[in-house]
Amino acid sequence: MLHRRPCRTYPRKGHSGLLGGNLERVTTKANASGQRPAILLIAYGSCAARGLGVLHDFENRVRERYPGFPVRWAYTSDRIRSRLALQVRRKSDSVVKAIRRLVLERFGPIIAQPLQIVPATENEVVEGLTQTVSRELGVSVSVGAPLLASIEDVHLCASAMLSHLPEARLMHEDVVFVGHGASHEAQARYASLSRLLAAFDPFVHVATLSGDMPLQGILPNLSSKRVFLVPFLSSVGKHTLEDIAGEGPDSLKTFLEDRGHACVALKEGVLQHKAYADIWLSHLDTAMARLGTGLQAG
Repeated sequence: MLHRRPCRTYPRKGHSGLLGGNLERVTTKANASGQRPAILLIAYGSCAARGLGVLHDFENRVRERYPGFPVRWAYTSDRIRSRLALQVRRKSDSVVKAIRRLVLERFGPIIAQPLQIVPATENEVVEGLTQTVSRELGVSVSVGAPLLASIEDVHLCASAMLSHLPEARLMHEDVVFVGHGASHEAQARYASLSRLLAAFDPFVHVATLSGDMPLQGILPNLSSKRVFLVPFLSSVGKHTLEDIAGEGPDSLKTFLEDRGHACVALKEGVLQHKAYADIWLSHLDTAMARLGTGLQAG
């Protein structure tokens, strides 16, 4: 049974724009309590233009929901941050550096919203980092939950998935949503999602790149000649462009084609669709409310 995993608030102890740097100058007046709250969005990151566009679109949704709030980004991937610095000559912040930057600019409290799918290891690392830097710097940080934090989220997500099936799909054609997976109890979220989807449409499946739900495991259940692969990842990056939809010998697309299927692999991230984005935004609302400061969406 899945239980709600609440967002975390780390109490006080006693950049800005998509790619970091000084891309924006936000003048935020203190609220009635003298606070200058800021929102920190946390993603793995992406070097692909399409992936950065997905993140930018979500940032715009956040700004519309919380007008006047500064919105900053932190990327958890060292590799992505290094590649962005080389490719576009823009620095991007880690979680710790982003929070330090906000505190240096006299913002606080900070509402951090990770854009992970399941509450697995990466999410735990983010929570640990925010807790440590919160105590060190004396700033309250409220951390929102990932996409599939509870059984309610699983139901909402299943509804979103069924409403965003490929337009070209014909009746009885198989669709496989491909997630990252986890070597963690959070893998159960994918299994619950798979069972729920199958109850509504037996031709819709879930597989993961890692963990115990590989595409090979559901191959006997794929009965249609044409199979659609839909990334169940927040944004577009290497996993989508190479591991799922790539033309290389190790991609899932090639794996299906080598076994006689015609494969259509989409190159998108779930974050770009409103139905999914709204779940993350609801977790951001909860994280905001937990601060107890009267902060709310516009």
